[in-house]
Amino acid sequence: MAIEAINITAWGKALTQTLSDLYEQRATGELFITSKTSAPWRLYFYAGCLVYATGGNHAVRRWYRALRQHCYPSCNTQWQPRLESNEIGWELDLLNHAIEQNQITDSQAKAILQTLAQEVIFSLMKQSKATAQWYTDRLIEPRLAFLPIEPILQTAIALQSNWEKFSLDKLSRTVSPNFLADLAPILRKPRQLEASVSPIIYHNLTRFLQGTHSLWDVSVAMQKPLPDILHALLPWIESDIIELQEISDLPLPVSQPEMPTFRPCSTAKALIACIDDSPLVGHTLSHVLNPLGYEVLPIANPLQGITTLLQRKPDLIFLDLIMPNTNGYELCTFLRKTSVFEKTPIVILTDNDTIIDRLRSKMVGSSEFLAKPIQPEKTIRIIQKHLGHGHDSSTIKSAQIAIA
Repeated sequence: MAIEAINITAWGKALTQTLSDLYEQRATGELFITSKTSAPWRLYFYAGCLVYATGGNHAVRRWYRALRQHCYPSCNTQWQPRLESNEIGWELDLLNHAIEQNQITDSQAKAILQTLAQEVIFSLMKQSKATAQWYTDRLIEPRLAFLPIEPILQTAIALQSNWEKFSLDKLSRTVSPNFLADLAPILRKPRQLEASVSPIIYHNLTRFLQGTHSLWDVSVAMQKPLPDILHALLPWIESDIIELQEISDLPLPVSQPEMPTFRPCSTAKALIACIDDSPLVGHTLSHVLNPLGYEVLPIANPLQGITTLLQRKPDLIFLDLIMPNTNGYELCTFLRKTSVFEKTPIVILTDNDTIIDRLRSKMVGSSEFLAKPIQPEKTIRIIQKHLGHGHDSSTIKSAQIAIA
């Protein structure tokens, strides 16, 4: 049962003191926190150490960000089993499974949990008002790590200091009551942005300004501190060139019921390659296609992945248009010049669906052009068109539900 309820109208020092007290008292239990602008938060302590932190509006996005930081590019969907349920502690279950299969190390698992905790604590610091309750009868087994709260607090406080230095709270009050880092930047006036930056900067920026990546996601992908990213975008946000909008979380990796309506055309699994520097795209494709009997081969680094492509010889390739160090046009041209992929269906993926991009994609030999975010029905129809695998409407609808 709850032994204490704490109303905190301005977090900051009050939250920091609460967490420090739990550490000093060697407390064991759950700190359950609610606010009007966020899903509940849960922090689990064992003998004063933090063993697990989760919650908020983007728990799954946070999970993939932590994977990207500590086991990228090996953090693909191949080692992530489907959960049987979405119960509290699903991140721990996945990490335990990966360790047991020798797919990640204990130190990687600990680093992932620490990163999750740091994001949670900083996100909590940015809540304007919340209620915290302490439960002694809600426990999580400390299977992976005992995290001292002080280093986690220091990281969160450093982020908060930079946040205040750039006066970002002022923007929070004018843009949205929700935490800014959970919002997604979207480019509303591309011509104005293009005129104000170099072609290289414009090229690098636009891939993250499609309304599909939260500011947290952009921060991790660009390997820059969150306050620095937001500060850099601030002039364009204030001039309405870039807009911040709400974005939903990614789907949990929960197992879907077996689909009896699936009718493969052969007993062999078709291999679908996904060449995209974002692990989220590979995850989404796997979530849609694995239940239908396809194997997805995620390749995050296209230059290093050429050897893998030549060895595995996928039946169809999804190819991102914009990636670091190369682009989809160049890679598609290269693949078409090899005898192995001369006739392999290649589907260009892009955040920017324009007539020019479509024409250029055809000129370099692509088979199809698919706009992001991934839509299950369109994706399955493209595969059916090029590989001839039949799926009835109920199967496709099930795949849509799986990713919704």
